[in-house]
Amino acid sequence: MRKMMKVFFLTFTIFLLSACNRPEEAAVIVQEAVDLTAVVQTIYAQITETARVAALSATPTWTQVPTNTFTPLPPTSTPTATFTATSEIPSATPTEAPTLTPTSGLPCNRANLEGKSIPDGGTVHINTFFTQTFRLKNTGSCTWDQNYELRFVDGDLLGAAASITMIPVGEVQTWGYAIVDVLMKAPSKPGIYKGFWIIKASNGQLFGVGPSGVSQFWLEVNVIDPDPD
Repeated sequence: MRKMMKVFFLTFTIFLLSACNRPEEAAVIVQEAVDLTAVVQTIYAQITETARVAALSATPTWTQVPTNTFTPLPPTSTPTATFTATSEIPSATPTEAPTLTPTSGLPCNRANLEGKSIPDGGTVHINTFFTQTFRLKNTGSCTWDQNYELRFVDGDLLGAAASITMIPVGEVQTWGYAIVDVLMKAPSKPGIYKGFWIIKASNGQLFGVGPSGVSQFWLEVNVIDPDPD
């Protein structure tokens, strides 16, 4: 484009010069300008063609655009919780341990009747087996073992054994409990039946229930006929 501008400027200059000369001289100048313009155009065309061929045959060169390299930031410190000591440290309130009544001053053998499976006056049918369970508490200072027995004293035995082991396994310490099962059979005649029992210690001492440990305890049942004639 710049070369075409130069040719145009040269041609314009020649016309200006021709205007200042005689017609015959101007005609010569114009002809020379025309010839020169043709030469210039031919040269420009050759240059343009050469440049185009060179551009087509040239291997493009790629310029790698640098990429931004990521630089990791240094790790930030994680704040940790700080413990602020208080002026007073709460202390756990101790639970009061249960206190047991001391055994000093207690008689060696004493008991308390805590319950029965069949209450006094409970109903049973004639000629039927039943079990009366006594729940006895050791309120003495001596430990009950397998040598302690339940002994029949008076009244209606109702088919039970007259002597029953109280503690088949283990021992019963002071304030502990003995659960004693007594298998019985109701008689064939309806009525109120009552039997009295006591405890025999391993040393042969007989004792019972109550504050003094001498009272007997009992079983009382009401035997009925469920199908009277």
